[in-house]
Amino acid sequence: MQSSIHTKIGGLPVLLLSVMVAAGLSPTTASAVTVTLGAGKASTIFENQPDNSIGRGPGVFAGGDSNGSPRRGLIDFNVAANIPVGAIITSAQLSLYLGAVGVSDTGTPDSVSRMVELHRLVGDWAHGPTGLGVVSIDGTDQGYPAVPPSPTWNERRYQQNQPWSTPGGDFKPAASATTLVGQQLNTAYTWLSTPDLVADVQFMLDQPSLGFGWMIVNPDERVSGSYRAFYTKDWTDPLMRPQLLLTYELAPVPVPAAVWLFGSGLLAVAGIFRRSSSRHDASSTLSAREVDR
Repeated sequence: MQSSIHTKIGGLPVLLLSVMVAAGLSPTTASAVTVTLGAGKASTIFENQPDNSIGRGPGVFAGGDSNGSPRRGLIDFNVAANIPVGAIITSAQLSLYLGAVGVSDTGTPDSVSRMVELHRLVGDWAHGPTGLGVVSIDGTDQGYPAVPPSPTWNERRYQQNQPWSTPGGDFKPAASATTLVGQQLNTAYTWLSTPDLVADVQFMLDQPSLGFGWMIVNPDERVSGSYRAFYTKDWTDPLMRPQLLLTYELAPVPVPAAVWLFGSGLLAVAGIFRRSSSRHDASSTLSAREVDR
């Protein structure tokens, strides 16, 4: 009677392990995780007010003011502190809630939907306290006198002899993601996952000392009244603060080496047992033939 082996090693049948050994594979496990991160910091810089900033105000701006002077937003998330080292980012999308539309204080807010882009920042910047305590976005589109070390149009850290390489911030010229932003206040606008956005987040995880977040740029920033302002982490309603939705996979976990070696040894023993049984059966058959003679 032919015997069968049902022993399992590491949750896998020995027979399956033998196939994997022959193929040169090791059994692994992996899992996918989805997490939502809140913004670590957000700021706005102003071309026509180069010594002004907003670092702790309720809104971050992108676009032109009533005179067509650009505002640019900076936003960063502490990816490395919230995602395990070695994880593989598979999806990334950013949602910001709209808090103000250009020149709405005149009673005729900008009626044209504007494309807003995310560009990965390549220069470090500080999150200063400028605007701390302000609770309304209205009237803040010119910013406030910068309090060190807030970023400004010309400096990564105000009055600390750390200028941007290019006034207006150092960021990659190609947008990682774009979305069209209309006029619906208190509505979330989402930059959907793209390969470039995923690559940005993976870079922030793998190189935390070089991951500085994104510059929020409105290509119509020199158009009068084109700005959009989004709620920051300092907005009073936590449900309308920035949200970075990430999905990642943990690196495959190999079966422990000791278990793997034990399984390989058990396979070898099983092979010896089978060969011994085969020789015994052959010997028995030969003996029976000699008796018949």
